[in-house]
Amino acid sequence: MVSSQKSEYPSRYPLHRFPFTDTREPDEVRRLLVDVFDARYFDLRQDDCEFHVAWNFVRLKHVGLGYSHYNSAVSVGLGAAGVVRQMFSLTGSSRTSFGSRQFTSEPNRSTLIPAGAEARVDRGAGNGELRLRLDVAALQDKLGAMLGTPMSRDLEFAAPADGPEMQRLQRILLFLADQLDGAEAKIPDRVLAEYEQLVMVSFLAANRHNYSHLLGRAPRAPGPWQVRLVEEYIEANWRAPLDIEALAAVTGGSTRSIFKAFKEARGVSPMAFVKRVRLENARRALQRLDEDISVIDVASQCGFLNPGHFARDYRIAFGELPSETLRQSRRTVKISPAWPAKPSLPTLAPADGRRRGKRPNGPLIPSC
Repeated sequence: MVSSQKSEYPSRYPLHRFPFTDTREPDEVRRLLVDVFDARYFDLRQDDCEFHVAWNFVRLKHVGLGYSHYNSAVSVGLGAAGVVRQMFSLTGSSRTSFGSRQFTSEPNRSTLIPAGAEARVDRGAGNGELRLRLDVAALQDKLGAMLGTPMSRDLEFAAPADGPEMQRLQRILLFLADQLDGAEAKIPDRVLAEYEQLVMVSFLAANRHNYSHLLGRAPRAPGPWQVRLVEEYIEANWRAPLDIEALAAVTGGSTRSIFKAFKEARGVSPMAFVKRVRLENARRALQRLDEDISVIDVASQCGFLNPGHFARDYRIAFGELPSETLRQSRRTVKISPAWPAKPSLPTLAPADGRRRGKRPNGPLIPSC
């Protein structure tokens, strides 16, 4: 006789806004695993827990993020896929095996399945697991950009080891899940693209692989003209999704060399400069004579998903909250006489025809 005993779990799981299935039917789980994720088999192991699976999943462009909770013990045969899979157990534990290798996933200890590997996963009762899926082609492109040279061999990973970088990766994944769950409006594409870049870079830093020694090597710094070129590109394209690969491509250098050059020449990262440019454009938008505009609208249009973080960074940059800037601009509209607008003078382009942008004034805000 099967009891109604259940393992303890919260009423709302990570990624609850993206439900994939919530069922007490093993056949439904088996069908989804086989049809959607190319699993080879799904077996229910004997225990005293009532069968129940809650499974949430969201797919971005190159990153898949999911959470599953199995109330009872199961075994899953995963087919080979063109993705790298990493699992973080938040409750309970699971054991993964492929080839001659076996790994245990439990709190503070993750499991990784490389692309192209068939694997068996045995999940214990009450196993709640955060799952990351990364397109291997996008991951290799990211690594090539970081190194400044195309990869000559496929990525090969060592067993995941617990440490500060791995803990940081798990926190980033939980942060991303929280952002996706809490967004009342659609997250702008440029913000999602930057989140994906953060996840891939953090993954490559947290997991040891056959290119880790090259990532640890000091990059060759580009010249100051390349830093200025990247600044001009950012100022012209701040509305678009910007990642470190696009900035490096402007100069023909590696992402690590551009990062190092900005740190040495400007004292901040390239993405901190992106944030500063977007903050200045947000300030200009708040100062426009537009009665219908709101702080949240401006934050979203300028690539800031979290209004609280936007307000904090804005206050650090300009010494006042964005709401204060907006209130002052509206007060100016009400008390100012209706003078005719002063005609603007034409701007002369440099002789060589190139646009030379100015760096923003004021303090630069470090990246989050």
